Amino acid sequence: MTSPIGVTITIDDAALGDVHDIAEQARAAGLTVSSVLDTLGIITGSVDREAIAALARIPGVSAVEPEAGIGIAPPDSPIQ
Repeated sequence: MTSPIGVTITIDDAALGDVHDIAEQARAAGLTVSSVLDTLGIITGSVDREAIAALARIPGVSAVEPEAGIGIAPPDSPIQ
């Protein structure tokens, strides 16, 4: 088992009315839901990397995007 990563799930426009049902299905697939933005059709949360494919197979899900990491140089780095 790997450590959970943050994901953003985008709901298909045709399934916007089902966003809370889709969130429940995502929970059943292993997602720890952080927020459900029903008017936008977005669900955010964290999940093990291996479960991303299962989330993408949920009917009504149009995309599952892992969080992008951002690296910042240390303050004493010569390039800022």
